Amino acid sequence: MKVLSLIDKHLEEVLCAVILSLMTIVIFLQVVLRTMHLPLYWTEEIGRYLFIWLIYIGCASAVRKRKHICVELLDLVLKERGRFVLSIISNIVFLVFAIVLAYYSVAVVQWVSSQLSPAVRMPMSIPYSSVLVGSVLMVFRLVQDTIARFKERKEALTAND
Repeated sequence: MKVLSLIDKHLEEVLCAVILSLMTIVIFLQVVLRTMHLPLYWTEEIGRYLFIWLIYIGCASAVRKRKHICVELLDLVLKERGRFVLSIISNIVFLVFAIVLAYYSVAVVQWVSSQLSPAVRMPMSIPYSSVLVGSVLMVFRLVQDTIARFKERKEALTAND
């Protein structure tokens, strides 16, 4: 149970740290070897694919931490109940977007599965699956956040009574 809790709290952070570290090493290797006139042909491609994975996993991390893009102007104007309703509506809209993104990314991953990347010759389904993994993680985190917001609202209402 403790392991699941640890994974739940730090999955995206660990994945982002590993991906960022790998990307930094690969790009640093390319820069160093290029100055020695020994460029590696695959480093730019791998760096690009790692960056794409970092973006989508980072989006899920932002959702988990409630740091995703939002318009805070209405939060400043609305009262507590209005902020709650707005946050739920926002989560639902974002959830629908993430579900649609996940749905269509499955088709894209299947469509590119027979293609190979130019330099490394890996299946293009690997870089394209970053959209699928990221959007599924976002769906999971949005559902978690919506449930947490309802619990917080219930606790706030019982504390006021």
